[in-house]
Amino acid sequence: MGFLKNALSTRRAMQELPPMKEIHYISDEELRQLQACFLEIIKDIDRVCRENGICYMAAGGTALGSVRHQGFIPWDDDVDLLMPRPDLKRFLEIFDRCLGDKYEITSPASKYPLESMITAVYKKNTVKASLQTMDTDLPQGVHIDIFSIESVPTNAVARRVKGTLAMGAQYIAVSTLFRKLTNEKKKEFFRQTTAGRVNYALRMTVGTLFSFLPPETWAKAFDRAVSCRRDTGLWAVPTDIKHYFGHIMPKDVYYPPIKGPFVDFEINLPHDPDAYLENQYGDYMTIPPEAQREKHWSIGFCLDTGAQEKSHD
Repeated sequence: MGFLKNALSTRRAMQELPPMKEIHYISDEELRQLQACFLEIIKDIDRVCRENGICYMAAGGTALGSVRHQGFIPWDDDVDLLMPRPDLKRFLEIFDRCLGDKYEITSPASKYPLESMITAVYKKNTVKASLQTMDTDLPQGVHIDIFSIESVPTNAVARRVKGTLAMGAQYIAVSTLFRKLTNEKKKEFFRQTTAGRVNYALRMTVGTLFSFLPPETWAKAFDRAVSCRRDTGLWAVPTDIKHYFGHIMPKDVYYPPIKGPFVDFEINLPHDPDAYLENQYGDYMTIPPEAQREKHWSIGFCLDTGAQEKSHD
């Protein structure tokens, strides 16, 4: 069963793959610097959201870090935020004006480039490329992810149909994008394990079968599939790790956000962080063993490419 899950899930398959050449985990010193950069990005987004009446809240390990550690989880190497769909739409509308001088962005079903089904904000003049973006024209910098919160139908049958269609569209969109962005380095990396080889073959096969339309079109199809015309009072995060059905909870678990400690300021948290984190992690206050702590691959790391270029002159 473990092999099957790893083979079917790109995320799980990548977690089991060993380092290879330039694809590696960041060092402890780099992690310290990375978290300082993350904090700067969070504060900038927090400020812009407050100034423009946009709702955001910490998600996943970022929310857990606030509750359990009053800051970052010590080993955490990424940041996740949530925004209800209308707020994310507004954030995209004001991004260039309010943050474009310092940051760049990717986002599905928008005027911005497509990197995944999740919006990502990248700090300019930094490098922490992912396996997805390596050797592409997409942004390569230190970034944080913003997940869209969607209303879902209250009728169980309608919700099951809508969610199944959404997950199908998501798999196709991600697979066509995977195929478009693949390269020999990525292929070599996945082929280190049997699960990795199977996952790579599945993604490439599905991506090829549905390549009669570009990934951007499939991303828009997924966006239409998850959208809901009215606020039903039942919310979910379809692009999170458990997909459409994994985080369906009453709206008042998420909204309105509350404040929680985060290093030297207060971050927005889901309204009922206990219910949210229990859904996400179960016994979330127990520190997991080191082997089960999630890490993400990095290709290169630099927090000031301008200074690096000057040193090479």
